[in-house]
Amino acid sequence: MNEKTLVIIKPDGLKNCSNIINILYNNDLKVTKFEVKELDKDVLRQHYSHLLDRPFYGALEEYMLSAPVAIMVVEGDNAVLKLRELAGKTDSRLAKEGTIRNLYGTDEMRNAIHTSDSNESAKEEINRFFPSKTKKLIPNN
Repeated sequence: MNEKTLVIIKPDGLKNCSNIINILYNNDLKVTKFEVKELDKDVLRQHYSHLLDRPFYGALEEYMLSAPVAIMVVEGDNAVLKLRELAGKTDSRLAKEGTIRNLYGTDEMRNAIHTSDSNESAKEEINRFFPSKTKKLIPNN
């Protein structure tokens, strides 16, 4: 089943952005939207709202604001699950050999990549980072 998911290549992973994108394409996934930008605190706090009360949130926020990130929508068959498998465990030190986090991450925070964890999260995250631009029609008087 064709799915869309969100991927963020984090500040530590950006230097390996082309390698990470090649991994996606080599696994029958394609990037359909792509933007490199600096995140702002408001969007970051929405994105990590489930972590705001954790003791490490301050360090995570500082890290994610430290440099630009690449944000992309990725599509393909079972994209959410496939991306989670390609990314590997959150802690790069525990990630399976050959996964993105194993190859390009160093620890639990500096782990190169974020991927949506479900189709519901993917939809929400895509809308957060790529809001649809709807045109308002003005009726003729």
